[in-house]
Amino acid sequence: MSAGEETMELNMTLNGLELWKASGGFSNEPHVHDDWYQVTLPVRGECHLVQEQQAYPLQAGQGIIAHPQMEHFFEIGSDSAVIVIKFRNPPGGCLGDSDRGRAQTEFRPTQIFDPAEISRLFRGWSALLLDDAPQPLQIQEIELAVEAYLSQVLSGGQQNRGSLTVATAGIDATGGAVSNLVCEQLQNLFERTTSNGGAFIDPHLRRVLEYIHSDYTSSMDIDSMATIAHQSRYHFMRSFKALTGSTPYQYVLHLRVEEATRRLRLTTDSVTTISFWLGFSNVSQFYRVFQRIMGVTPMEYRNQM
Repeated sequence: MSAGEETMELNMTLNGLELWKASGGFSNEPHVHDDWYQVTLPVRGECHLVQEQQAYPLQAGQGIIAHPQMEHFFEIGSDSAVIVIKFRNPPGGCLGDSDRGRAQTEFRPTQIFDPAEISRLFRGWSALLLDDAPQPLQIQEIELAVEAYLSQVLSGGQQNRGSLTVATAGIDATGGAVSNLVCEQLQNLFERTTSNGGAFIDPHLRRVLEYIHSDYTSSMDIDSMATIAHQSRYHFMRSFKALTGSTPYQYVLHLRVEEATRRLRLTTDSVTTISFWLGFSNVSQFYRVFQRIMGVTPMEYRNQM
């Protein structure tokens, strides 16, 4: 790509997904993607896009998709901005898991979307991905959130609204942490689901909770949890949220912070030692999550004891 008065605000690469945002006089040359779909979403001003030699003067809220091998290019003025999402495989929530292996899926060229919604979501995704060292489970939840958004847009905006709500619930720039009150509620939930009182809980989801509680200081991933639950990743995210009121990453954070409070009270271990023992990538990440949940820093909490 080439650009004139370009301001490339962000460029993020995930597994099978690329996200970027440009503003301020951006333009590129005609090009094709061998195996990528590209959704171009103007969020401010106008975007003059040419695709397969047909011109599309797009306003904010009017998106367009380029299929693999489809030549396209666009230009925006200094007061305009676009968000671009590229993906290799159509999102499972859009077509169903059985269709994910299809060589190429045809979508209608133009898409209607809410510029304010994708701008808000993009800010949340980028804030998390620009963290010092985002956790693998956190990244996977962002991937699912992006796929859920694509599923919503590409299916007309209604069919997968529930998937979007579940996949993005609680994600914010602080790492998706939950409140201390929710911590207590999640602990009560685990005690109920793993006792005789949880007889009506899906036994596979109960095993997921037991798995998380047994190894929450280690790196975890959505696929392993979904396998234990005998569900697809999309179905598992919805089921887990419905059962716990949180995403798996939020749930793991709760357990780590709960154990951190115990160690801060009962041991003389340093904050650094505690943070790395609990599986945080660095101390600053631990500080942010702990303060978000508990309302005070780890040292402030310890000094209050």
